[in-house]
Amino acid sequence: MTFDYVSQFESEDAVLDYGCLYGNEKIVFIKVGLGGNYLGDESRYLKIARRLRETHGCSVISVSNPYVENRRIDVENDRSILRDFMQKQNAQNPELYFFGHSNGCVKGLELAASGVTFRRMILTNMPLMINFHKIKRWLAAISQTNIIAVYGDRDPSYPYVPLLDGRTAGLETRIIPGADHNFAGKSDVFITLADNLIGEAVTK
Repeated sequence: MTFDYVSQFESEDAVLDYGCLYGNEKIVFIKVGLGGNYLGDESRYLKIARRLRETHGCSVISVSNPYVENRRIDVENDRSILRDFMQKQNAQNPELYFFGHSNGCVKGLELAASGVTFRRMILTNMPLMINFHKIKRWLAAISQTNIIAVYGDRDPSYPYVPLLDGRTAGLETRIIPGADHNFAGKSDVFITLADNLIGEAVTK
């Protein structure tokens, strides 16, 4: 079990690995947590991608999130990967969806605020203790986007979830009992919530 296509994107900032599954023009962009690879623990992102294609016909691209000391990796890298993927697929009327974890959620918000339009964004355990002023600004910039912020009640940011209340009209929160930051021991829950929450939007 693997992706249809695996490649690298090199820039002055970093090297990003990514895996793609080709399907229809409903394209799901996955951005993993800081330091994570495109497969994820127990290949959870590959499993999400395959389930989304099997159940909804989606195309999926999962992108790594390397840590580079003392350097901020430009979100333009993700935009370039997404654009290249759509060109390879010859997508004429793409519908874009986003699924992110941890710092990957922050990168996704920045990407959306820079002009990439997602029909739905799923943000799982997005850190709220760091650079919250940026998160507020990016949320305000995409106020019409449907956003679901998912938190485990054992995640360090869980006590701060009320800070998201009223930030944007299209945002709602979901709480997963017993889940920690990385959904340790709950990979099946993580995969299922991705399939269900993206699937709801894809089938509308």
